Amino acid sequence: MKKQAGMTLISWVIVLGLIAFFVTIAMRLFPMYQEYYGVKQVMAGMENEISANRLTKQQVMTLFAKRFNTGYITAVKKENIELFRGKNNVHVDKIVIDYEVRKPFMFHISLVGHFHLEAEAKQATR
Repeated sequence: MKKQAGMTLISWVIVLGLIAFFVTIAMRLFPMYQEYYGVKQVMAGMENEISANRLTKQQVMTLFAKRFNTGYITAVKKENIELFRGKNNVHVDKIVIDYEVRKPFMFHISLVGHFHLEAEAKQATR
């Protein structure tokens, strides 16, 4: 007599349950990280902008608002952006964005992503 080999129905249900669990996590995390990479692109552009131009805090915030609006970035609020000026300087030298995104997962469990980005003006070489 030949011995039967293979997965039983219960093991298939367990495997499919695990796959569904990890697919659900990936579907919740993907938009969060997609937006993060959009913020990262904006920060790279702003680093070039503050290095090339002498911008005030108001000008930097206006540029952020325009670029975030264009990139459909909604997680970063004004409170999450810190602008730093050099000593005796009215122009922005450093930008720090520190924000957190919470996405509901299931029941009372949420997935949390904490993101921190910094951009500093490059010193002009003469």
